Amino acid sequence: MGEYENNLETETDYLQRTLAVIKALLEGEQNQVAAKKSDLIASRRDMYENTAHFSDDFEKLTEMVQHLSPLEVQTYDYGATAKRVDKYNRLLNSPYFARVDFIEEEFGMESIYIGLGNVMDDDDYTTYVYDWRAPIASIFYRYELGKVSYQAPVGTINGEAVLKRQYEIEKGKLQYFFDSNVSIMDDMLKKALSDHAADKMKTIVETIQREQDIIIRDIDHDLVIVQGAAGSGKTSVALHRVAFLMYQSIKEKLGADNIIMISPNSLFGRYISNVLPELGEENVATLTFENIFPLVAGEDISIQGRNSLLEEMITEADDMKKGLLRSSLEFKLSRTFTLVLERYIKHFERHMIEFSDIHFNGECVADRQLLKMDLLSRNKKSMPIEIRLQQMEARIMRRLQELRKDRLIKLERFVHEQTHHPFDAKAFARLLAVKQSAAQRKTIEKFTKLDYLAIYKRLFKDKALFYHLSRGLHLPQNIEEMLDETYKSLCSSHLQYEDGIALMYLKIRMAGCSTFGDIKQVVVDEVQDYYPMHFEILKLLFPYARYTIVGDINQTIEKAGDLSIYEDIRNILNKKRVTTVYLKKSFRSSYEINMFNGKLIDNAMEVESFDRHGSVPEVISKSCTDELNDAVAQEIKLCTELGHSSIAIICKSLREARSLYLCLSNKAAVKLIDQETPEDMKGVLIIPVYLAKGLEFDAVIVYGADDINYRSTEDKKLLYIACSRALHKLTLYYTGNISRFLG
Repeated sequence: MGEYENNLETETDYLQRTLAVIKALLEGEQNQVAAKKSDLIASRRDMYENTAHFSDDFEKLTEMVQHLSPLEVQTYDYGATAKRVDKYNRLLNSPYFARVDFIEEEFGMESIYIGLGNVMDDDDYTTYVYDWRAPIASIFYRYELGKVSYQAPVGTINGEAVLKRQYEIEKGKLQYFFDSNVSIMDDMLKKALSDHAADKMKTIVETIQREQDIIIRDIDHDLVIVQGAAGSGKTSVALHRVAFLMYQSIKEKLGADNIIMISPNSLFGRYISNVLPELGEENVATLTFENIFPLVAGEDISIQGRNSLLEEMITEADDMKKGLLRSSLEFKLSRTFTLVLERYIKHFERHMIEFSDIHFNGECVADRQLLKMDLLSRNKKSMPIEIRLQQMEARIMRRLQELRKDRLIKLERFVHEQTHHPFDAKAFARLLAVKQSAAQRKTIEKFTKLDYLAIYKRLFKDKALFYHLSRGLHLPQNIEEMLDETYKSLCSSHLQYEDGIALMYLKIRMAGCSTFGDIKQVVVDEVQDYYPMHFEILKLLFPYARYTIVGDINQTIEKAGDLSIYEDIRNILNKKRVTTVYLKKSFRSSYEINMFNGKLIDNAMEVESFDRHGSVPEVISKSCTDELNDAVAQEIKLCTELGHSSIAIICKSLREARSLYLCLSNKAAVKLIDQETPEDMKGVLIIPVYLAKGLEFDAVIVYGADDINYRSTEDKKLLYIACSRALHKLTLYYTGNISRFLG
């Protein structure tokens, strides 16, 4: 019997023993989960039947509170048990994917099997499988054979790796394994990348690269910035980092409720929604800035969606209007305008609040000059102005309440003396007091209640004020036109995107925001598309959080982008421990597609291609739109015959995508992806380029790659984004003149 056969017999035996342990653990947890579910249902029924159901049932409220605490413990315990049942069910399919034989001085050799979760025999405490996030598992990702080390809670552990082995296990059956004394990752990675794209992002635990693992396991920095090429796995790395932080964070008790991810759109949020559950963790909240806006500014005002803004900018044919849109966006979300708003806040609290004297029963309860002095007192300057005004209102109302008792007696005496109210003096006096109180409250609220939209609008209406506040600052050349257009827009309750973001900043600075007080880790994806104002807001919302920032300056949409954006982020977030990591190797596309895409990016940010080969991209010309659409229909048929299960027809805009959908819907089974989030991303999708960012497809058809659609610097980046979505096949179609970037 050969060496492989001997090893196969040994490995098969170990797999069977591991599966037996998992089955025993699963059976135990299943028995417990059934019992705990019954107990939980019984406890909830008991609380419902024996405690108060209404807020006015005061005698039973204490009893209700006594039920809630143990019920919460029961609920958590049941959830944890159910989670372990899910984990063991997943592990039965493939309990591990790698092994490292590690020799540690004084302790000898141990075979470390690595999988998606820990597996320990409860009888003898033998660990059969280590979670991929365990410290010792980092040896597999970071080292070849030879001297190795890893960071354990007790410090650095040194030793030697004498074997690295990788497995393919499906449905509990060992398909094959292989060893290597160089890097065993590439062959497995090639296999993974040769598979068809899924409609949702998958885990990469089996193929994590050394530089990716360093990012994932970084616990030393408060701000981790990742500049990654298209297809470098930066989003996957960010999500696996989240899973790692939840696993190892014992002291901080970092759970899903303590982490938030800022994503570019809801479609992308759905696309990444499977990763954390597959890794055995709960999903974290995924929000866009449009989602955050109503949580901060309220539901009364609506904000233009970012995708709507991009569509407007991409499709605007008038260069003057497009220039105004772009300059308005860049200025209002800049650090310059942030400074204007800061000056405005100081000016507002010093000069724009119209305090009034408050009198009651012949006594001056509050003097307007003293109120202003109190608002501006030095020991309160760190407090948001809205909170200071609320406290001021509460003090005045308390004082009025104290004086109202004497006033009520006088009113009763006055009413009693009136002959037409001899029998209802008390009731009528109370009515007069209530009306007087309501009038006083209105007077007080005129200077204690803030209308933020009105405050923001005034900045653009009063040009003299705007220019006064912006003295010494660099303003756009078309600032006059911008002020006029902005004021006109603000007269509606639907704000332009940039005004909504700026208003959100103003509101948070003046009112504070405690909505996200539990957040300890913030992940920001596609960071290159955000502006300084976005990060000023994040700093206010999550002042004590750590940050993981990922992006690619080659994929900016409708704005200039270079490495300076990362310096801006460092300066704004102002974290003590910061690191910037570059992921240059692209794993998504084949070598041929990456080489084709290389002409569309800045050479200063070179992209390394992974050595996986495929067909050469094609650029095909047609004489007219009808021929073009027929050719695209034929291309869809060809891609389907080649076995590609996800095919994207990427258009420059949603308008173009909708038009194409109408033309192709009777020729092929196509789906239009617009602002909504579809249930299924498989099949043939027609999608605008800004919604395709971050996604990947087996085959990509770029529609309309002509010199009208793609001619500017911004267009070049859009074209790069579109082309870099393809895994295996890329075809570009056009009529007229080919884009100057492809010629």
